[in-house]
Formats: sequence, structure tokens, C-alpha cells
Amino acid sequence: MDPSPVRPLALPAVYQNDPVALAFAAAIGAAMAPAEERIDSLDAVLDPWRAPPAFLDWLIRITGARVEPGWTEVQRRKAVDLAPRLAAHRGTPYGLLLEAREIHGWDLHVDDPGDVFTGAGRPPRAGRMLTVTLTTRQGEDRQALEHRLTRLVRAHCPAHLPFKVTVNQRP
Repeated sequence: MDPSPVRPLALPAVYQNDPVALAFAAAIGAAMAPAEERIDSLDAVLDPWRAPPAFLDWLIRITGARVEPGWTEVQRRKAVDLAPRLAAHRGTPYGLLLEAREIHGWDLHVDDPGDVFTGAGRPPRAGRMLTVTLTTRQGEDRQALEHRLTRLVRAHCPAHLPFKVTVNQRP
């Protein structure tokens, strides 16, 4: 990054010919230049896609992003980017489906027979068990996927609603 030119402090017209005041203004301008340069580049630190990796953990903390161990840097950056929308939709099917699609690349099917979670407005079927189904390719570790899916649903499902997860593998 090129150092920005020193911007001397603007002085009233009465001091424009005073060499002491001009030297003082130039010194203050030189002292302030590094701070102004940092402030000017603050947006690059707060943007999850441009922030240096060293700032990523700090961004995760201040945004309240839900991040799990083992996530890649791209997943962590996506989590920070989605944090405001996920916070607004926590406990809703939209929040669950959004995080599944954007972070994991999953297309989930949510079956809520009592319409407790989805609130579809149709007459409820028997039972209150929310079932979330993930269909994946053959060869992926089914047990690991079930574990990850369970953590995801637990983070988004209301506490009063029991749930189960199912991972189906297609050939």
C-alpha cells in the first residue's frame, strides 16, 4: 500500500504566513497520517471477503457467526457474511435451509407434521417430530454427515420441538 501524502492541517487565513504555525500544522499532519491511513482502510478489515485471515476469528466473535471446528476458511467467511441474516431468522425453516445451502451446499427436505416449525397453515398431521432429510451422493461418510446435520438442526430448531435427521445416499 502506498503511503498517503501528508495532509497538513488546514489553518485559518490569518496563520497562512506564520512559519511556526505552518510547521506545527505540518508536524501534526505527519503524526496523524498513519492513523488516517488505517481508518481509510478499515472497510477492508471489516469485510469478511477482504479481511486478512488473522482478523477472521475476531470478525466471527463480533458478528456472533455460528462456526464449527473443522470448517474451511471459505465456510468461515460465508458464516460471517450470513451472520446478520441468520440471526434474524434463527429458529425458522428459512434460517435452517439458508445455512444448509450457503455453508454446506446441502438441499434439505424438512417434514414438520404438526406444522410447529414451518407453520404452513394446513391441518396438522399426527405427531410433532420434525424430520430433516439430506440426500447425498454414494461414498460420503454417512455417520459424519448425520453428526454435522444434527448440529445444524439443533442450532436452528426451537427447543420445544423434537427432531430427527436422516441422511439418504443415492447411487
